[in-house]
Amino acid sequence: MIQEKKLESATSLWAELAILQQNTQYDKQVIYRGQGNAQWDLIPALLRSQSIGMFKHLIADKLLSQDLVWAEFSMLRDFIYYCDEAGSLVPNDSVGFRERNLLDRNFQKYLPFLNHWPDEELIDAMALAQLHGVPTRLLDWTTNAFIAAYFAMSHALLESNWESAQEIAIFVFDTGALEDTYHGPVRILKVSGSVSKNVVAQHGVFTVHPLLEQEGEPVVIKCLEEYLPANQSILKLTLPVTECIKLYQLCGQFGFNAARLFPNADGASRAVIENQSYVMASMAHQMTQLKKV
Repeated sequence: MIQEKKLESATSLWAELAILQQNTQYDKQVIYRGQGNAQWDLIPALLRSQSIGMFKHLIADKLLSQDLVWAEFSMLRDFIYYCDEAGSLVPNDSVGFRERNLLDRNFQKYLPFLNHWPDEELIDAMALAQLHGVPTRLLDWTTNAFIAAYFAMSHALLESNWESAQEIAIFVFDTGALEDTYHGPVRILKVSGSVSKNVVAQHGVFTVHPLLEQEGEPVVIKCLEEYLPANQSILKLTLPVTECIKLYQLCGQFGFNAARLFPNADGASRAVIENQSYVMASMAHQMTQLKKV
């Protein structure tokens, strides 16, 4: 279940997030996710319409659960092999790891038990793939509320073509005790900081979208909150998209920017583009306000 709270200004959102962050107990965990459009559901890239449409086109038939797992398996295997060409390290990698996980015959072990996908040995590699843009069943979250606000703001700024009533959203998921890694079939996944510097910089965690269908059954796509127990909900804070201009300033004031959250040259490049997007959005907003006078 989603509970929604509308906020009207970036400063009020910032204050709300500060209270949430401060009230989190040391033995509890609250995770946050920022999205540039409040209308977007809590669905990972793998299960969004663009990916599902591509998979359906490739098989030219109804998409069954084993087809989806095969697509995930193939993309993850390709990602690992292309990491070889790029000279990038893969978590848990070894000759034995590849023999146990990356051969065609390794896929067959999942067919009687599709809900066992992905294997525990593959999960860190899947997290790395997710961080670098491969569609997976993982959703990115953070334990820092202000980092979630940065991502919501950044996504909206880079999109730039705002609709008049558009809002951004920060989702707040109280996961309870630190050792509670499952909420119904939803898994909270923490990976080692050695997987990526981005995980460390972004205080990153993931949710693993459940796979409950058996072999031969069509893929069912549901939002994350629909899998949670009836007594558990997610808070959704929304903010008018035009407030991203002020939110960009607040994030910058407190050091939440792309250069720090993506600690490499790509992050520096993203910071430049975000700054230009901020300038353009500010000018466009000023022009809109002048027309109203």
